[in-house]
Amino acid sequence: MTTRSSAEPATAPEQRMLDAARTEFEQYGIRRTNMDDIARRAGVSRSTLYRRFPTKDALFEHLVLAETRSLFGHLDSVAAGKDPQTAVIECFTRGFQILSTIPLVRRIVDSEPELLFGLNNSTNGLPIRRASDMVAGSLRRSGVTMSEEDLQAVSEILIRLTQSLLLNPDGQLDTSDPAAVRRYAERYLARLIW
Repeated sequence: MTTRSSAEPATAPEQRMLDAARTEFEQYGIRRTNMDDIARRAGVSRSTLYRRFPTKDALFEHLVLAETRSLFGHLDSVAAGKDPQTAVIECFTRGFQILSTIPLVRRIVDSEPELLFGLNNSTNGLPIRRASDMVAGSLRRSGVTMSEEDLQAVSEILIRLTQSLLLNPDGQLDTSDPAAVRRYAERYLARLIW
């Protein structure tokens, strides 16, 4: 496997592989998709695909981390220039709107939700830690004055709450209603930040 980090921009062939994987995963689900189908869709040989991504799990993880960075990059711009409480409210509200429109997220939530937990377990919680770090960074740039330990804890709570609401949407909060999500964030989540 190449030593390139998943944080580095993808080369053109890598991007074709990621785009092909995303399309296959969205259409057929992660379990039913195989590496041969991804290689064929990307227009690369199996060996080329396996050199960059030695397993389907590695490819899925890379794709999820890339999608996570993209989502949090957008949310960071939503938070820019806002006070910490408003940043939490706006990002939580906008985050649910965005997540509901991403076909890969919908596919996982609808047909393979256990993969979200499995990804966290198989990578020692790496996606949650990375997402929490991104939330903490965005909140710090919004002027949060709480200690780093408290900020990391609150950021992780926000990520885990979002994951739980995605996986189990039936409850008091209607996550498909942006006004309800905003009221929820105003009433309960903004209080976590100082």
